[in-house]
Amino acid sequence: MRGNRTAASAAVIVAAAVLLSGGCRMPGSAEVFRNNSSPLVVEKGSEFIIALEANPTTGYSWQLAGEFDHAVLELEKMEYKPPATDRLGAGGEEKWTFKALEVGRTTLSFRCVRPWEVEGGDEGAEEKSDEHASGPYASAATGGQSEEVAAEEGEPEERAFIVDVVPKGGSGKEAERHGEADADKTLEVGLQTEFALALDSNPTTGYSWQLASYDQGLLYLVSREYEKKEEGGEEKKGEEGRGELVGAGGLEVFTFRAIAEGESEIELRYLRPWETDRPAEKTLTFQVEIKKEAEKEKKGH
Repeated sequence: MRGNRTAASAAVIVAAAVLLSGGCRMPGSAEVFRNNSSPLVVEKGSEFIIALEANPTTGYSWQLAGEFDHAVLELEKMEYKPPATDRLGAGGEEKWTFKALEVGRTTLSFRCVRPWEVEGGDEGAEEKSDEHASGPYASAATGGQSEEVAAEEGEPEERAFIVDVVPKGGSGKEAERHGEADADKTLEVGLQTEFALALDSNPTTGYSWQLASYDQGLLYLVSREYEKKEEGGEEKKGEEGRGELVGAGGLEVFTFRAIAEGESEIELRYLRPWETDRPAEKTLTFQVEIKKEAEKEKKGH
Protein backbone atom coordinates (compact mmCIF):
# COMPACT_ATOMS: atom_id res chain seq x y z
CA MET A 1 0.00 0.00 0.00
CA ARG A 2 2.80 2.39 0.87
CA GLY A 3 4.39 1.77 -2.53
CA ASN A 4 1.10 2.48 -4.28
CA ARG A 5 0.68 5.76 -2.39
CA THR A 6 4.23 6.80 -3.31
CA ALA A 7 3.67 6.04 -6.98
CA ALA A 8 0.36 7.94 -6.98
CA SER A 9 1.98 10.95 -5.32
CA ALA A 10 4.75 10.95 -7.92
CA ALA A 11 2.20 10.86 -10.73
CA VAL A 12 0.36 13.86 -9.25
CA ILE A 13 3.61 15.82 -8.96
CA VAL A 14 4.56 15.08 -12.58
CA ALA A 15 1.10 16.08 -13.83
CA ALA A 16 1.23 19.33 -11.86
CA ALA A 17 4.67 20.12 -13.26
CA VAL A 18 3.43 19.64 -16.81
CA LEU A 19 0.46 21.95 -16.26
CA LEU A 20 2.54 24.67 -14.62
CA SER A 21 5.17 24.57 -17.35
CA GLY A 22 2.56 25.39 -20.01
CA GLY A 23 4.43 23.13 -22.41
CA CYS A 24 1.34 21.22 -23.53
CA ARG A 25 -2.36 20.98 -22.93
CA MET A 26 -4.39 18.12 -21.54
CA PRO A 27 -5.47 15.54 -24.15
CA GLY A 28 -8.84 16.38 -25.68
CA SER A 29 -8.82 20.02 -24.51
CA ALA A 30 -9.20 22.90 -26.95
CA GLU A 31 -6.22 25.16 -27.64
CA VAL A 32 -6.80 28.79 -26.65
CA PHE A 33 -5.62 31.68 -28.85
CA ARG A 34 -5.42 35.33 -27.79
CA ASN A 35 -2.74 36.67 -30.14
CA ASN A 36 -3.57 37.39 -33.78
CA SER A 37 -0.11 38.61 -34.87
CA SER A 38 0.35 35.51 -37.06
CA PRO A 39 -1.95 32.86 -38.57
CA LEU A 40 -3.39 30.27 -36.17
CA VAL A 41 -2.50 26.70 -37.12
CA VAL A 42 -4.98 24.02 -36.04
CA GLU A 43 -5.46 20.42 -37.11
CA LYS A 44 -8.48 19.11 -38.97
CA GLY A 45 -11.04 17.67 -36.56
CA SER A 46 -9.75 19.65 -33.56
CA GLU A 47 -11.48 22.30 -31.48
CA PHE A 48 -9.92 25.64 -30.62
CA ILE A 49 -10.93 28.75 -28.70
CA ILE A 50 -10.47 32.43 -29.49
CA ALA A 51 -10.47 34.40 -26.22
CA LEU A 52 -11.30 38.10 -26.35
CA GLU A 53 -11.21 40.56 -23.44
CA ALA A 54 -14.74 41.67 -22.62
CA ASN A 55 -16.64 43.67 -20.03
CA PRO A 56 -20.44 43.36 -20.27
CA THR A 57 -20.90 46.13 -17.68
CA THR A 58 -19.95 48.62 -20.42
CA GLY A 59 -22.72 47.36 -22.72
CA TYR A 60 -20.17 46.23 -25.31
CA SER A 61 -19.78 42.68 -26.59
CA TRP A 62 -18.00 40.96 -29.47
CA GLN A 63 -19.77 39.97 -32.67
CA LEU A 64 -18.58 38.25 -35.81
CA ALA A 65 -17.99 41.12 -38.21
CA GLY A 66 -18.00 39.18 -41.46
CA GLU A 67 -18.51 35.81 -43.08
CA PHE A 68 -15.99 32.99 -42.73
CA ASP A 69 -15.70 29.76 -44.72
CA HIS A 70 -18.23 27.44 -43.07
CA ALA A 71 -16.78 24.49 -45.00
CA VAL A 72 -13.49 25.02 -43.12
CA LEU A 73 -14.73 26.05 -39.65
CA GLU A 74 -17.86 25.63 -37.56
CA LEU A 75 -18.83 27.86 -34.63
CA GLU A 76 -19.80 25.58 -31.75
CA LYS A 77 -20.48 28.03 -28.92
CA MET A 78 -19.68 31.35 -27.29
CA GLU A 79 -19.56 31.81 -23.53
CA TYR A 80 -18.49 34.56 -21.18
CA LYS A 81 -15.95 33.77 -18.47
CA PRO A 82 -16.13 36.28 -15.60
CA PRO A 83 -12.92 37.62 -14.01
CA ALA A 84 -11.31 35.85 -11.08
CA THR A 85 -11.96 38.85 -8.83
CA ASP A 86 -14.90 40.51 -7.10
CA ARG A 87 -13.68 44.00 -8.03
CA LEU A 88 -16.56 46.12 -9.32
CA GLY A 89 -16.42 46.69 -13.09
CA ALA A 90 -13.66 44.15 -13.72
CA GLY A 91 -13.73 42.53 -17.14
CA GLY A 92 -13.45 38.91 -18.16
CA GLU A 93 -13.25 37.07 -21.48
CA GLU A 94 -15.57 35.95 -24.23
CA LYS A 95 -14.55 32.49 -25.39
CA TRP A 96 -15.54 31.53 -28.92
CA THR A 97 -15.18 27.81 -29.63
CA PHE A 98 -14.74 26.60 -33.21
CA LYS A 99 -14.25 23.19 -34.78
CA ALA A 100 -11.88 22.67 -37.73
CA LEU A 101 -13.89 20.78 -40.35
CA GLU A 102 -11.71 20.77 -43.45
CA VAL A 103 -8.19 21.64 -44.57
CA GLY A 104 -8.02 25.25 -45.74
CA ARG A 105 -7.64 28.90 -44.75
CA THR A 106 -10.24 31.41 -43.60
CA THR A 107 -10.43 34.60 -41.56
CA LEU A 108 -12.45 35.19 -38.39
CA SER A 109 -13.24 38.89 -37.94
CA PHE A 110 -14.67 40.28 -34.70
CA ARG A 111 -16.00 43.73 -33.79
CA CYS A 112 -16.75 45.04 -30.31
CA VAL A 113 -20.07 46.92 -30.37
CA ARG A 114 -23.21 47.72 -28.41
CA PRO A 115 -25.70 45.27 -29.98
CA TRP A 116 -28.67 47.68 -29.84
CA GLU A 117 -26.72 50.36 -31.72
CA VAL A 118 -26.06 47.95 -34.60
CA GLU A 119 -29.68 46.79 -34.66
CA GLY A 120 -30.80 50.41 -34.58
CA GLY A 121 -29.22 51.00 -37.96
CA ASP A 122 -26.85 53.82 -37.02
CA GLU A 123 -25.54 54.40 -40.54
CA GLY A 124 -22.95 56.94 -39.46
CA ALA A 125 -21.46 54.53 -36.92
CA GLU A 126 -21.44 51.74 -39.50
CA GLU A 127 -19.59 53.91 -42.02
CA LYS A 128 -17.06 54.85 -39.37
CA SER A 129 -16.56 51.16 -38.53
CA ASP A 130 -15.79 50.32 -42.15
CA GLU A 131 -13.43 53.27 -42.39
CA HIS A 132 -11.31 52.01 -39.53
CA ALA A 133 -11.17 48.35 -40.58
CA SER A 134 -7.57 47.50 -41.38
CA GLY A 135 -7.32 43.99 -42.75
CA PRO A 136 -6.45 40.65 -41.19
CA TYR A 137 -4.40 42.13 -38.34
CA ALA A 138 -6.77 44.96 -37.39
CA SER A 139 -5.78 44.93 -33.71
CA ALA A 140 -2.37 46.29 -34.63
CA ALA A 141 -4.05 49.45 -35.91
CA THR A 142 -5.88 50.06 -32.63
CA GLY A 143 -2.80 49.19 -30.58
CA GLY A 144 -4.72 46.61 -28.57
CA GLN A 145 -6.83 49.37 -26.97
CA SER A 146 -9.62 48.46 -24.61
CA GLU A 147 -13.29 48.46 -25.52
CA GLU A 148 -13.85 51.56 -23.36
CA VAL A 149 -11.10 53.59 -25.07
CA ALA A 150 -12.25 52.52 -28.53
CA ALA A 151 -15.82 53.52 -27.67
CA GLU A 152 -14.75 56.95 -26.38
CA GLU A 153 -12.83 57.61 -29.59
CA GLY A 154 -15.73 56.46 -31.76
CA GLU A 155 -13.67 53.63 -33.21
CA PRO A 156 -15.04 50.14 -32.60
CA GLU A 157 -12.31 47.73 -31.61
CA GLU A 158 -11.71 45.03 -34.18
CA ARG A 159 -9.79 41.78 -34.20
CA ALA A 160 -9.15 39.43 -37.12
CA PHE A 161 -7.63 35.97 -36.88
CA ILE A 162 -6.36 34.12 -39.94
CA VAL A 163 -6.87 30.38 -39.37
CA ASP A 164 -4.98 27.65 -41.23
CA VAL A 165 -6.49 24.18 -40.86
CA VAL A 166 -3.80 21.59 -41.58
CA PRO A 167 -4.14 17.81 -42.03
CA LYS A 168 -4.40 15.79 -38.83
CA GLY A 169 -0.93 15.23 -37.43
CA GLY A 170 0.48 17.97 -39.65
CA SER A 171 0.96 20.79 -37.13
CA GLY A 172 4.07 19.25 -35.58
CA LYS A 173 5.37 17.63 -38.74
CA GLU A 174 8.82 18.74 -39.91
CA ALA A 175 8.77 20.57 -43.23
CA GLU A 176 10.11 18.63 -46.22
CA ARG A 177 13.36 20.21 -47.43
CA HIS A 178 14.47 21.00 -50.96
CA GLY A 179 17.83 22.27 -52.14
CA GLU A 180 19.38 23.94 -55.15
CA ALA A 181 19.26 20.67 -57.13
CA ASP A 182 15.44 20.82 -57.02
CA ALA A 183 15.25 24.19 -58.77
CA ASP A 184 14.62 22.54 -62.15
CA LYS A 185 11.84 20.30 -60.80
CA THR A 186 8.18 20.87 -59.95
CA LEU A 187 7.63 20.57 -56.22
CA GLU A 188 4.25 19.00 -55.43
CA VAL A 189 2.98 19.94 -51.99
CA GLY A 190 -0.28 19.29 -50.18
CA LEU A 191 -2.67 22.04 -49.19
CA GLN A 192 -1.82 23.49 -45.74
CA THR A 193 1.45 21.55 -45.53
CA GLU A 194 4.85 23.14 -45.03
CA PHE A 195 8.01 22.80 -47.11
CA ALA A 196 11.43 24.43 -46.91
CA LEU A 197 14.06 25.64 -49.35
CA ALA A 198 17.53 25.14 -47.84
CA LEU A 199 20.22 26.95 -49.84
CA ASP A 200 24.00 27.17 -49.37
CA SER A 201 25.01 30.58 -48.10
CA ASN A 202 28.06 32.32 -46.66
CA PRO A 203 27.20 35.53 -44.78
CA THR A 204 30.87 36.31 -44.08
CA THR A 205 31.20 37.26 -47.75
CA GLY A 206 28.31 39.72 -47.50
CA TYR A 207 26.09 37.62 -49.75
CA SER A 208 22.63 36.40 -48.75
CA TRP A 209 19.53 35.01 -50.43
CA GLN A 210 16.72 37.49 -51.09
CA LEU A 211 13.14 36.55 -51.98
CA ALA A 212 12.48 38.22 -55.33
CA SER A 213 8.93 36.97 -55.89
CA TYR A 214 6.30 34.39 -54.94
CA ASP A 215 2.50 34.26 -54.97
CA GLN A 216 1.41 35.43 -51.51
CA GLY A 217 -2.13 34.31 -52.25
CA LEU A 218 -0.91 30.71 -52.47
CA LEU A 219 2.12 30.64 -50.17
CA TYR A 220 2.75 32.02 -46.68
CA LEU A 221 6.33 32.59 -45.53
CA VAL A 222 6.45 30.93 -42.11
CA SER A 223 10.08 31.65 -41.25
CA ARG A 224 13.54 32.43 -42.53
CA GLU A 225 16.49 31.03 -40.58
CA TYR A 226 20.22 30.65 -40.97
CA GLU A 227 21.91 27.40 -40.01
CA LYS A 228 25.65 27.65 -39.61
CA LYS A 229 27.91 24.68 -40.22
CA GLU A 230 29.81 23.34 -37.26
CA GLU A 231 32.83 21.06 -37.27
CA GLY A 232 32.01 17.81 -39.02
CA GLY A 233 29.80 19.55 -41.57
CA GLU A 234 26.60 19.61 -39.48
CA GLU A 235 24.25 22.57 -39.57
CA LYS A 236 23.13 24.41 -36.47
CA LYS A 237 20.32 26.99 -36.26
CA GLY A 238 21.35 30.42 -35.11
CA GLU A 239 21.43 34.11 -35.84
CA GLU A 240 23.29 35.11 -38.95
CA GLY A 241 26.95 35.83 -38.37
CA ARG A 242 26.95 35.07 -34.63
CA GLY A 243 29.69 32.78 -33.33
CA GLU A 244 30.86 31.69 -36.78
CA LEU A 245 34.41 31.04 -37.86
CA VAL A 246 35.75 33.41 -40.51
CA GLY A 247 34.89 32.01 -43.93
CA ALA A 248 32.45 29.42 -42.62
CA GLY A 249 29.31 28.80 -44.65
CA GLY A 250 25.92 27.37 -43.84
CA LEU A 251 22.32 27.21 -45.06
CA GLU A 252 19.60 29.79 -45.41
CA VAL A 253 16.27 28.04 -44.86
CA PHE A 254 12.99 29.54 -46.14
CA THR A 255 9.92 27.71 -44.80
CA PHE A 256 6.60 28.14 -46.58
CA ARG A 257 3.04 26.94 -45.95
CA ALA A 258 0.79 26.19 -48.93
CA ILE A 259 -2.44 28.07 -48.20
CA ALA A 260 -4.39 27.64 -51.45
CA GLU A 261 -4.49 25.35 -54.46
CA GLY A 262 -2.63 26.48 -57.58
CA GLU A 263 0.83 26.97 -59.07
CA SER A 264 3.45 29.47 -58.02
CA GLU A 265 7.06 30.32 -58.80
CA ILE A 266 9.48 31.18 -56.03
CA GLU A 267 12.42 33.25 -57.24
CA LEU A 268 15.45 33.83 -55.01
CA ARG A 269 18.58 35.86 -55.72
CA TYR A 270 21.98 35.51 -54.08
CA LEU A 271 23.52 38.97 -53.79
CA ARG A 272 25.00 41.68 -51.62
CA PRO A 273 21.95 43.79 -50.67
CA TRP A 274 23.83 47.10 -50.86
CA GLU A 275 25.13 46.47 -54.39
CA THR A 276 21.96 47.59 -56.14
CA ASP A 277 23.69 48.28 -59.45
CA ARG A 278 25.15 44.78 -59.85
CA PRO A 279 23.33 41.64 -61.04
CA ALA A 280 22.77 38.79 -58.61
CA GLU A 281 25.58 36.28 -58.22
CA LYS A 282 23.02 33.50 -58.64
CA THR A 283 19.26 33.25 -59.30
CA LEU A 284 17.10 30.20 -58.54
CA THR A 285 13.48 29.60 -59.50
CA PHE A 286 11.37 26.86 -57.91
CA GLN A 287 8.08 25.72 -59.46
CA VAL A 288 5.50 24.78 -56.81
CA GLU A 289 2.23 22.96 -57.48
CA ILE A 290 -0.24 22.90 -54.59
CA LYS A 291 -2.93 20.23 -54.46
CA LYS A 292 -5.29 18.88 -51.87
CA GLU A 293 -3.45 16.30 -49.79
CA ALA A 294 -5.99 13.59 -50.70
CA GLU A 295 -5.34 14.10 -54.42
CA LYS A 296 -1.59 14.07 -53.93
CA GLU A 297 -1.72 10.80 -51.99
CA LYS A 298 -4.03 9.23 -54.58
CA LYS A 299 -1.55 10.10 -57.33
CA GLY A 300 1.20 8.32 -55.43
CA HIS A 301 -0.65 4.98 -55.38
